[in-house]
Amino acid sequence: MNIQTVDEGSGSEYARIFRLLSAAKDEAQKLKLNNLTHLTNMALLQVVIDWDGIDPERELDVNLEKLIGTKTKLAMKDARENLVVLERH
Repeated sequence: MNIQTVDEGSGSEYARIFRLLSAAKDEAQKLKLNNLTHLTNMALLQVVIDWDGIDPERELDVNLEKLIGTKTKLAMKDARENLVVLERH
């Protein structure tokens, strides 16, 4: 059984962290900072693992690439729901 504690965070917190790391990775790629890009990729992978509470050493059949894609869609969907469009008058 997977019991969430206060310090583990909710799905929306993981989505927020995922979006922030994705933005950092994009900037690192634009600036051609390869080491930073690699580190942000590792951090994104760890966020996905923590978000789902999986142990990749025990769950060898977990397709982490597919899981990252799913979490990307979820994180970006949450971001769009929080957007407020202001119109100029």
